[in-house]
Amino acid sequence: MAQPTIVDSRRRGTPTQCPSCRILLDFDRPHSYSGKLQIRCAECKYVYEFIPQSQESSGAGTSTGAGASNHGFASGGGGSGGSGRRGAGTDADPIETEYYEILGVQVMATQEEIKKAYRKMAIKLHPDKNRDDPAAEENFKQLSIAYQVLSDPNLRAIYNRNGQKKGGGGVEPAGGFQDPEVVFGTMFGGERFHDWIGTISIVFSGKDMKDALENEQEQQTEMAQYISAAQAAGRPVAMGPGGQPVMTPELLARRQQRQKALQDKKTAARKERVERLAQNLINKLSIYTESAHGENDKAVTASFKEICRIEAEELSKENYGYELLQAIGRTYISKGEHYEASNSFAPLGWFHGARQNFNLIGDTVSTLRAAIELKTVFQKLQEAEQSGLSAEHVRKLEEQAAEQGVRVIWKGAKLEVEGVIRNVCDEVLNDKNVTAKTRDLRATALKLMGEAFISIKKSGEEEQAKPASVAH
Repeated sequence: MAQPTIVDSRRRGTPTQCPSCRILLDFDRPHSYSGKLQIRCAECKYVYEFIPQSQESSGAGTSTGAGASNHGFASGGGGSGGSGRRGAGTDADPIETEYYEILGVQVMATQEEIKKAYRKMAIKLHPDKNRDDPAAEENFKQLSIAYQVLSDPNLRAIYNRNGQKKGGGGVEPAGGFQDPEVVFGTMFGGERFHDWIGTISIVFSGKDMKDALENEQEQQTEMAQYISAAQAAGRPVAMGPGGQPVMTPELLARRQQRQKALQDKKTAARKERVERLAQNLINKLSIYTESAHGENDKAVTASFKEICRIEAEELSKENYGYELLQAIGRTYISKGEHYEASNSFAPLGWFHGARQNFNLIGDTVSTLRAAIELKTVFQKLQEAEQSGLSAEHVRKLEEQAAEQGVRVIWKGAKLEVEGVIRNVCDEVLNDKNVTAKTRDLRATALKLMGEAFISIKKSGEEEQAKPASVAH
């Protein structure tokens, strides 16, 4: 029996994962070898067998160490990062499958499966969730690159045919690869929604979180320097009830100044975003407001609703498109009704405003509950890893944590989108630069647009809604 071939790995993040220490790894697959292919972990030196998913799913192969084989990124079938063969690949048999392995999908995966896989892996590999892993940034970057290539049908076809040349070149978008955090921020909406909601900033651990962490780190550094200087000079350091050092007035003032600067920056960005989106919305509503002779103009109403419906059909194809259309549409309808109620009878306007606040409180509570559930799942995951449970059990917990993470991010993103859209509607409906009649028509158009948005069916619902054919 041929002796197994053992290759050394690198800590880069693809396409395998050590079942012992769970570090994400990369390795160069030999063009030819005899016996089984085994990987030596770069971190803990554990040796385990590499099994492509196409073999693993059929039950072939076993692990050679203390635990079951767990690759982290599954092979897309047909080999590892590079097949080593000559000639061009095909969509069914790519010359290289590394990007498929990074995302953990088969080479024939649909675009929807690729998007779903990216969302789950992005939660799992985000650097802010893996701060103790020095390879976290690189892992996240490689995930982003793989997604940008495979989510573009043209780039994917080129990649399948030619592969990606190591060290630069090969398959790349026309404008170059986007920053991984920017790609992460488009998990909900994508480019088509940019004119409607702008860039969602509440990505689970995005720029706002990084700014906050940097601010906190600066405060800790300043406090440590203050304590060190006080001890060197023999001065006492005031301590609080909890045994923590008390900030001096100077340190407190600097802290408040930094926090104000961060808040001012966020406020200015929000204002700019709302003003830009308000102008976009005014332009879209003008199709109705500049054509309709009144609120009961049936011809213009029917035409405008059809225009909105066609655009909504296109928007629904984006990530979470259906869910975003529902959120935006309901907000448009609510704001249009609130405006009309306020102009006709003030108490009705108060009622609509109270209902909006009640819904906002409900969504906030739901988001907090989901975040607590996510924290519980991650705690279970940590306990599972420390207790020596099987790799399969840990993998299932990881999938559960990733799915819950996506739900938490979506709820937070939905809250942000609805808040921004409400501000945008207020700008549009309270615009004093136009006549009251124009504002009234905008409110009507806003409701019509909202109705068109929420009328869109979720993918698959159309087929389910059709009655079964009757045999004659």
